[in-house]
Amino acid sequence: MSYNGIIIFGEMGSGKDTLADFIIEEDRRVKKYGLGDIIRLIKKVTLVDPQWFGDERSFMQRVADKLREIDMDILNHFALAKMLEENLKDFQLTKDHYREDLDALFQRVRDEGNTVPMIVGGRTWMDYEYWKNRGFLTVGLTASPENRRIRLILRDGEQIAQKSDFTHNTEMDVRDIIEKCELIVSNDGDLKELKSNMHQVTERF
Repeated sequence: MSYNGIIIFGEMGSGKDTLADFIIEEDRRVKKYGLGDIIRLIKKVTLVDPQWFGDERSFMQRVADKLREIDMDILNHFALAKMLEENLKDFQLTKDHYREDLDALFQRVRDEGNTVPMIVGGRTWMDYEYWKNRGFLTVGLTASPENRRIRLILRDGEQIAQKSDFTHNTEMDVRDIIEKCELIVSNDGDLKELKSNMHQVTERF
């Protein structure tokens, strides 16, 4: 089967970006785009607003929720637009022929840029349907709650990790979404084991 790209789903601290970096190391055609990219732009607020000091994760979750009130697919649209802008000199989508136009643009991305787009940070069923319907290989990354907690502490510090909401609606959904992914990768070992497991993705793609 021919895919237009890859999307990685996983809970907080599962190692999505680490897996993505290993895939890029293996295949330099792969280029990473995060569904949280637009949120990271707004995250700068937490540097100057005292109410969010040490609570960046909650801030990002709330911003994502508010943006989705405007459009449930707004994070996906932003990632798609960024991907097309960076890989094509010009592009256009029409309302009447959206699917045909989009398929042609993905083909141009492959032909002109020799690029494999990889979306990181899928969490909702909307994300799953959005990218699966656009021909992306769905990859689920699993890790135990304890391993995820330890990784969050190492990455963000204990204060931020303790305030991370593991019961947030997207964290609940993603557990079920992973089970639906075409490929499931385990990250309950060390980095060497994850790097070995990463080959499942490159071989399938």
